Amino acid sequence: MNIFQKNEFWLLIFSIGLLYWLFNPSVLMTLIMIVPLLLATNVKK
Repeated sequence: MNIFQKNEFWLLIFSIGLLYWLFNPSVLMTLIMIVPLLLATNVKK
């Protein structure tokens, strides 16, 4: 799975989660959104 190695993919997941969180804020969603952001910073291009 080569798509999981790209940080653009994880940033896309984070931005979709951010849009969802803006309209339905919750503590659990905040914790879940940290994961793709951390993966995007750690994954090599």
